[in-house]
Amino acid sequence: MKIKKKVIGVYAPSSPAHIWFEEKYLFAKKQLENMGFEIVEGDLVKDRVYQGYRTASAKERAEEMMNLVKNKDIDIMMPVIGGYNSGSLLPYLDFDEIEKSKKKFFGYSDITAIQMAILKKTNLKPIYGGSLIPTFGEYEGMPQFVKDTLNNLFTKENYILEEAEFYSNKLLNAFTDEWKNKKREYIKNEGWKILNEGETEGEVIIANIDTLVSLLASEYVPTFKDKILILEEMNATIDLEERNLNTLKLSGVFEGVKGLIFGKPEVYNNKNSNLEYIDIIKEVLGERNYPIIYNFDCGHTIPSLIISQDSLLSLKANHKTGIKVEILKNSYIG
Repeated sequence: MKIKKKVIGVYAPSSPAHIWFEEKYLFAKKQLENMGFEIVEGDLVKDRVYQGYRTASAKERAEEMMNLVKNKDIDIMMPVIGGYNSGSLLPYLDFDEIEKSKKKFFGYSDITAIQMAILKKTNLKPIYGGSLIPTFGEYEGMPQFVKDTLNNLFTKENYILEEAEFYSNKLLNAFTDEWKNKKREYIKNEGWKILNEGETEGEVIIANIDTLVSLLASEYVPTFKDKILILEEMNATIDLEERNLNTLKLSGVFEGVKGLIFGKPEVYNNKNSNLEYIDIIKEVLGERNYPIIYNFDCGHTIPSLIISQDSLLSLKANHKTGIKVEILKNSYIG
């Protein structure tokens, strides 16, 4: 897929995966360049600054990000990967400067922290999905599903979100050559499933559950009132998931939304409970009067949808007619 030339600013707000998985990083970078993008590396990425689990201090990581934000030649901001500590940058970011830049901020998982803050502090609409190494570092090339979701994102004002026919949650080790020597295992997608029937429309917010919980009670959380909320998780260990979902419930997150969508987790561990992931969701949520679907293709499984935050979304869930999820107004181009 060739696109109109855009410049991507690449930064490392948390994990230094460009150092851990240097060959995969360079491969992913080349894939983007072959698609027509130009890459500008942040100072920490370019200079290979490294502190084990992170590149540098929170202040230094924020400075790397802000220097790219201030670069007028850059159109898109993209992290090398997520991690666990992007939220540490938030006190050091200049949100007036971020809003003035009008840049498109991609990312997912731990990058939820940066995206929620941008939604709260600015009028910009970040894009959930599209971190450099995990999204563009597939040795076999990008799945057609990802190419299609990017084409929809970049070019269409409205479109229907499709289920992936096959998906993978099998990790390929990038610390070794497994990521390029072993073929990724895909399994047949069971499809999206209904917990609560109903129809609704609203602006969508997508977030990683674990990261969102870490932000609660801070000044960086946008309102979820009258929104359709998509929640996804990487490692859904059931005891921790019960705690996280209950924290969201006690914080009132589920009270004002118009609809809920749960992505399929990359890893699920029932801790010998014989409970499915949906069982703990049902138990924590209880009775709700809005549509809820699950097993959605947005998050850590491959391939996943890439969606612009605050896009106007339509959700229809009916046991007889099925599920229809549609972007009515794409905030990326709207």
